[in-house]
Amino acid sequence: VTSVHRLRRRKHLEEPQPTLSGVNHLGIALGGVSLCLWVIVVTIFWTGSDTMAFATSLPIWACCLIFSFPALIAWLVFGSRIGLLGITVWFAYGIVITDFLPPISRTGMEYYKMPLAPNAKQIRVLTLYEKSEEPPPIEQISKLRADVIFVQGCSNYNRTLKFAYSIFGRTSYIKQIGSCAIIVRHGQIGPAQNITDTAGLIVDWIPENSSLAIRLINISLEPFEHRFDLYAPACWKYFHTLRFIHRKQLQYLFDTLKEVGTQHGELPIIMAGNFSAAPQSPIFSKFSSDFQDCFKLKGAGYGATQPVRFPLLRLDRVFCTPPLKPERASTVLIPDTIRRSIVADIAIP
Repeated sequence: VTSVHRLRRRKHLEEPQPTLSGVNHLGIALGGVSLCLWVIVVTIFWTGSDTMAFATSLPIWACCLIFSFPALIAWLVFGSRIGLLGITVWFAYGIVITDFLPPISRTGMEYYKMPLAPNAKQIRVLTLYEKSEEPPPIEQISKLRADVIFVQGCSNYNRTLKFAYSIFGRTSYIKQIGSCAIIVRHGQIGPAQNITDTAGLIVDWIPENSSLAIRLINISLEPFEHRFDLYAPACWKYFHTLRFIHRKQLQYLFDTLKEVGTQHGELPIIMAGNFSAAPQSPIFSKFSSDFQDCFKLKGAGYGATQPVRFPLLRLDRVFCTPPLKPERASTVLIPDTIRRSIVADIAIP
C-alpha cells in the first residue's frame, strides 16, 4: 500500500502544473499598470512636478477615477487580485488626499445653512464673475445681504459703479483696477494697490461698527484653456508654462503684500477670486497655515464653481487669516454669470 501511495504521489508531482493563461496575464498587467500610475501620481504631487502639471490640474476624485479604471477592469473582468489591490489603493488615496468629503458630509446640516443675513459680528463675502452683456440680477444679489463683493470680469468702471449703487446705494465704496473690483457696503476704505503682472487689487477696509482694519484682496490668476489633447507635446508644454505663470503671479502677490505690510502694517486678510488651479495644486504650497479656506473648513456641499451649469472644478475660493474665522460658506448660482459664486460668513473679533 505504501508503495502505491508513493507511486501516486510521484505521478502527481510529475504532472505539469497549470500555467497562467493569457487572460490572467492581461488582468495582472492591467492591475500593475494602475498601481504604477498610482506611484507616478503620488510622486507628482509629492515633488510638485511642473512637467506633469496637467495631472495636478484635475480634481483628486477625477485622477482616482481615471487612473483606477484599469484596475477596475482587471478585477471585474479578469478576477485579478492585483486589480482589487489597485482599486483599494486608489480609493484609500482619494479619501486621504481629497478635500471635498468634509464639506459634502455637512450637506443638510442646519448649522451650516446660510442665514438670511449675517449677524453683527460677521462679514458676508460674495464672489461674482461677470462675463456677459446682461447685467447681473440685482434683486437676487441683494437678497444675499453681502457686506463685500469681489467682482471679476467687468472692465467698465461706470457699469461697476451703477451695479454697486443698485445693490448698496450711494453710500457704497468701489475700488477697481482692470477687470477686478471690490465693493463694500459700509465702513471706510483705503486706496487700491495693484498686484504686479496679475489681475487683482489690494485695499484696506475698516467695517462699520468695528475698529479692526482688514486687508481685502481680489485676485485672478491666468485662466487656463480646457485641453485634452494629451497625445500632443504642445498640451504638456502649455500646462507646464501655465504652472510657471501661476507660481510667478503668486510670488508677485506675496511680494506686494510684504511691501504693503511694511508701509501700512500687517492686517488680517480676506482674499477671494479665481485661482485657476485645483486646491491640491503644488502652487498653493506658498500659502501658510494662516490662510484658512472658508469652504473647506465650514462649507456645505461639493463647492465646485466651474462650469457654471455642471460644476466640476473648485477654482474659485475665499480665504481669511486670524483673528478672522470662517463660519459658513456655500456656492450659489446667479444667472448671467459664467461661474458659480461663493458666499461666506466670516467672524470678526
